Amino acid sequence: MKFHRDSQKRIIIDDCVFFVTTKTYNNHPFFKEPLFGDLFIENLTLCKQLKKFDLYAWFLGYDHFHLLLKPGEEFGLSDVMFSIKKQFSHDINRVVGFNELYPHQSKADKRLSAFGKHRELFLQHHKNIENLKTQFLQKYETHQNIPIFQWQLSFHDHYIRSKQDFNNHWGYIKQNPTRHNLTHNWKYHFLNPNYEYLIDNFL
Repeated sequence: MKFHRDSQKRIIIDDCVFFVTTKTYNNHPFFKEPLFGDLFIENLTLCKQLKKFDLYAWFLGYDHFHLLLKPGEEFGLSDVMFSIKKQFSHDINRVVGFNELYPHQSKADKRLSAFGKHRELFLQHHKNIENLKTQFLQKYETHQNIPIFQWQLSFHDHYIRSKQDFNNHWGYIKQNPTRHNLTHNWKYHFLNPNYEYLIDNFL
């Protein structure tokens, strides 16, 4: 066990499952827009491939998300959360128009060479972001009244102490669409069969 220097004191325990929550700045309901929800899934998928953590449950609401995850040996919880939050912030602001899109051709090749074996992942990610940008412009033309995206500072975490504790938090995430008066078939939820590939078995 060790302490992580962060905006709050955070205990890091090896081989531990965490329940994690974070919100958008001022609780702005960005994820009422399905394009932004799809972008979150794109970034969660990329981060899971890069940071190699196990994911047991997740939920994305209008202004927050929950994860139930176990970091791998190489990257800790703070690494995972920093990657998800930072990459998503950059990409949503690219889609909306506050940030420039990724560079093309030779500039992109030079940048992507730094990613080594992950180059193809990032190439595909860049294409997906450009596609979402196109969809956004077709729908809105400009960013209109959509503010620049920010997350709240830091995040809340709880380390899982027992199988019962795990079941309680898993059940809590399962019930989140109901708790927030969302449709029974809310798309951005770990029980959606379209996102089955994101979920690992808890042993």
